Amino acid sequence: VKTNLNLNMEQKTQKWKPFKGAKVDWPADMPDDMLEEAITVSKKALEEHDFESEGVQIAQIVKQHMDEKFQPYWHVFLGKSFGCHAVHERNRFVYFCFE
Repeated sequence: VKTNLNLNMEQKTQKWKPFKGAKVDWPADMPDDMLEEAITVSKKALEEHDFESEGVQIAQIVKQHMDEKFQPYWHVFLGKSFGCHAVHERNRFVYFCFE
């Protein structure tokens, strides 16, 4: 017997969409201007810093920028291979990657 949870998880397929140089888990729960800002500042920080040795600094740069521009409190997770499940404010979550 399948539970509703399993049935719903089977029906949801992850959909990735290219957006401003990133691959975004779509639909993003964030307005496009905010999404563009998050991607732009992340890409710039990654280009200017070494991911392996300065990963924490990269996350701090992105968080500080988003806090200042869109009000605190932002959380930034940075990594190469991980899953994410977070409770968040409506219109304030995005999951994306660069290839």
